[in-house]
Amino acid sequence: MEFLLLVFSEIQRFPFFCEVCVMTEKQSETKSSVVDSVVFHGKLSELYRLAKEGKIETHLQGSHTRPCKFWTAMKILSGVRNSIVITHGPSGCAFGVKQAYKLTNSRNSGSPYEAVLSTAIDQTRVVYGGDRELKVALREVEAKYHPDAIFVATSCAAGIIGDNVDAVVDSMRAEIQAEMLPIHCEGFAGEYRSGFDLVFRELVKLMKPPTDEQRASLAKSVNIVGGKMGPERTEVDTDVKELLRLIEGMGAKVNAVIAGDCSLEELQRAPSVAVNCALCLDVGYAVGMAMLETYGTPLNSTILPYGISATEKWIEGAAKHLGMEREAKALMAREYAAIRDEFEAVRASLEGKTAIVEGHDAIKSLSIAHMLEKDFGMRAVIYNFHPWSSKARETSIDYLLETGLDPEILITKGTLAFGKYESMKQTEEELLAFLGDLDPLKTVYFGSSLSFPHIPLVDLNAILNRPRFGYRGALKVAKCVKTALDYAFRPRSALMKKIVFPEKSGLNSSQSLTSKLASDMPDCTMYAPGRKRGCGCMN
Repeated sequence: MEFLLLVFSEIQRFPFFCEVCVMTEKQSETKSSVVDSVVFHGKLSELYRLAKEGKIETHLQGSHTRPCKFWTAMKILSGVRNSIVITHGPSGCAFGVKQAYKLTNSRNSGSPYEAVLSTAIDQTRVVYGGDRELKVALREVEAKYHPDAIFVATSCAAGIIGDNVDAVVDSMRAEIQAEMLPIHCEGFAGEYRSGFDLVFRELVKLMKPPTDEQRASLAKSVNIVGGKMGPERTEVDTDVKELLRLIEGMGAKVNAVIAGDCSLEELQRAPSVAVNCALCLDVGYAVGMAMLETYGTPLNSTILPYGISATEKWIEGAAKHLGMEREAKALMAREYAAIRDEFEAVRASLEGKTAIVEGHDAIKSLSIAHMLEKDFGMRAVIYNFHPWSSKARETSIDYLLETGLDPEILITKGTLAFGKYESMKQTEEELLAFLGDLDPLKTVYFGSSLSFPHIPLVDLNAILNRPRFGYRGALKVAKCVKTALDYAFRPRSALMKKIVFPEKSGLNSSQSLTSKLASDMPDCTMYAPGRKRGCGCMN
């Protein structure tokens, strides 16, 4: 009733608000269907408990599958500079990862293209083995490219036929000058997360034990661990660049971003730094723990540094091991002073409002919820957080719960249905029903630009004028939320919604039917469909 009075009081300013009243009444009639569609609605800790006890399904259905172990392994290997990857398997395996990673690196950063090669196993080699082809490939790579390192990544075909890749590589060590490392990452041998962990642990084999001399020279240096894919974009202030700036602003240095365009030399001396700082708690944890266990290198592990609170924990953790607590305190004071007036004014307008956070990227959604609650004073509800994530992301969930944050989680049946759940008609309708009487002037949706709730939408993936980490990132995100709310009255294009959700499409969407649409979406503020009152899509 309070919301309806607010809406009617605003009709003279924006006459089309009356449409919202009609829509709200219709939504109120569907409350029973909301209850029917909910699989889980409660705190993260409760979902975590149910998953551990086997009382909620945690497997991914076919439509929600992630990249295989081979793909994620290749994503990390692509971040080692002046290295060549030989994919031991059919040529198609090399083509896909080359397009996705190495060529993307070159296009975005201007870095030289480093080849991804294949032993091109065919029907004959699948029967008789591909040892000879692998030896020929190693000799060719050494003669043609002279890399610092050669990685031999096994595909499914090589894993199934059981080629002894380790023996082949060992037999060639006297002949090949480059460091060689077999990576057993056949896709069927593990889920996608295991590819990250595998390669990070294997990279530790290339490192050298610390010496007193090296420890002294790197006493004020850190590694940022958990990077992947390669060099940063040249034209964008990326999140990694922001973390580099903060470390250097404290008076310390960064030895390497592992594996974000790190060299073999940087890897070899990496154990001698004062501390490893995890870029992403989940992905950086494997290499950080392996280095801690093997070489005793300390690990500073936190969630993604979205927002001021998480950023300060990240800085303080690094400073403790660097012996630079005083410098860190001065840095944090300077950084906050630079944004204080603007940030506090924006925060005042956001406090008490609600944010619905799309949960298909579990780590990001948990980190964003942490920022929204701790720094912006907002209520955060994570929507579409797949139960699978409660098992796959245990490290991050444990950490988050230890900090005292226990965000609200909503999972509906659409999340577990056929389709692509980031942008899917069933979850769209379930979201609208859940929103019900929530005030559209006080509610914002963090998610894909292909989603069409009747509340303001913020798509952090579309923000190219970054960073999103650190103090500057906190101000940037807060301003995006405020702008989306300020322009909530602007209608979105009905045509765009018809493209995303074609008529009579069932659970299909443009993202599931034509994936190229999503990758080619323009980086601009875009307004889309169909109710009389829509929301601004803040890029």
